[in-house]
Amino acid sequence: MIPEACLPPWAKAGLKCPYGHTYGGLIGTFTWPNQGVTWLTYVAAAYSTMPIVLIVGLLVLGVWTRGVRELIALIFQIICPLVMYLLKLAFRSPRPEGSCAKSCGMPSGHTIETIGSFTWLALEVYHTRTLEPRQKVLLMSVAGVCLLPSGWSRIYLHDHSLEQVWAGALVGTTLAVAWYFLLTTRVARWLIKLLLACLPLKRNYPLDQIEEAPWAPVAPRSYGSAAKPGAEASEAEASAI
Repeated sequence: MIPEACLPPWAKAGLKCPYGHTYGGLIGTFTWPNQGVTWLTYVAAAYSTMPIVLIVGLLVLGVWTRGVRELIALIFQIICPLVMYLLKLAFRSPRPEGSCAKSCGMPSGHTIETIGSFTWLALEVYHTRTLEPRQKVLLMSVAGVCLLPSGWSRIYLHDHSLEQVWAGALVGTTLAVAWYFLLTTRVARWLIKLLLACLPLKRNYPLDQIEEAPWAPVAPRSYGSAAKPGAEASEAEASAI
């Protein structure tokens, strides 16, 4: 249910949007204007579909590879909109004039997903040792071209204000950093191993393919008459001297 505070005046009056019409579904909605359409409008509309492209692409890639990496990335793409909806319900901020979307605008969900995905990928690529510096630069350049302009597209199509886009970028970056460090914990590694044991998944994460070192066995301590043989030998040598 959309909060009353987020509804634009034309929606409260039961009228159609005077600025254009919307495309997209639950994720990836954008406003197509009635007038002033240029080639930049098509570019902005294409970038506004990036959240859908990410989810569909990960689904297709996951079915193709059956990799645990794609499953983890898909889970992150699900977490981002869930956090977005909670924050929008908390802020109850309307979208700027010119948008045909009726939902709340603060923060930008598109920016959360795209900036979050870019930040998480940057952390993974930076810390991996399987890629050469040139490969890292090329990969992040392609990711930047595909993901970073999404925030601009939301402002250009009047679906979000600058403040809403910046807030989305901040939330996305925070989620990505938290997600990355969560995956480095021992509990997360055990959960990944559990997934690999229970599901027919390919182990392609972490990127370096480094197994976690097993815990070293702890030798029981001995007291009194059950002293270590090495200690007894040292005492015998000392008495002989």
